[in-house]
Amino acid sequence: MRFLCLVLGDTRFQFRYGFYLLYAFLTLVYLLVLSLVPVESKAVVATILIFSDPAAMGLFFMGAIVLLEKSQRVQASLAVSPVKLWEYILSKGISLSVIGCIVSLVLACMAGMSDLFLLSVGVFASSMLFSCCGLFTAMRTDTLNGFMLASVPFEILIFIPAMLNLFGMVRSPWTLLHPGVAAIALIGGLDDTGLILSCILSLAAWNILAFLLCRRSVEDGFARIGGEGGRL
Repeated sequence: MRFLCLVLGDTRFQFRYGFYLLYAFLTLVYLLVLSLVPVESKAVVATILIFSDPAAMGLFFMGAIVLLEKSQRVQASLAVSPVKLWEYILSKGISLSVIGCIVSLVLACMAGMSDLFLLSVGVFASSMLFSCCGLFTAMRTDTLNGFMLASVPFEILIFIPAMLNLFGMVRSPWTLLHPGVAAIALIGGLDDTGLILSCILSLAAWNILAFLLCRRSVEDGFARIGGEGGRL
C-alpha cells in the first residue's frame, strides 16, 4: 500500500510540474514528424524516436525530479521516514516508465509497428535502466549543469552502440549483451525470434546492476542529509 502511494505521489508530482504536458507536446511533434516520413521509413524513424525519447527521457526527467526534491528538501523528510530505498527508487522508475510506454505505443501505432508487446517490454526495461542512471547521477550532483555534464557518458555508452546496430553497422548476437542494443532490438523488432529471450535476459541483468548501484548512491545521499541510510 505504501509503495502504491509512492507511485501515485510521484505521478502527481510529475503532473504538477508539467512533465506530462511536455510529454504531450513532444508526442504531437513526433506524430507530425512521422506523418511526413515515407511509409517505408516510418518503422525505423519511429524506433529511433521511441528509443531516444520516451525510453531515454527518464534519465533527464529523473534528474529534474531529484534536483527539485533537493531544492524543496523533500529528501530530508524521506530520509527519516519509514520509506525503503527500493520503494523510493522503483516508484520513480515505474511512474516514468509507464508514461514512456503509453507515448511509445501511440508512436508505434502511428508507424504501423506490429509487435507492440515486445516493444512495450523494451521500452519499459530501457526506461527503468535510464531512470536508475538518472537517479544515480542526480544523487551525486547538486546543479542542473552538473547533472547534464555527468549524464553525457551514460548517453554515449548506451546510444551509440544501439544506433550502430539499428543501421546494420555492427551486427552480432554478442552485441545483445549491450543494454541499448538489446532494447532497440526489442523495440524495432527481431528477425530471429530466438534472440528475444537473450534480449530480455540482457536487459534484466543490466537493470539489476543499475538498481544496485543506484541503491548505494541513494543510501549515501540520504545518509549525508541525516537519514539512517542502512535502515532505509
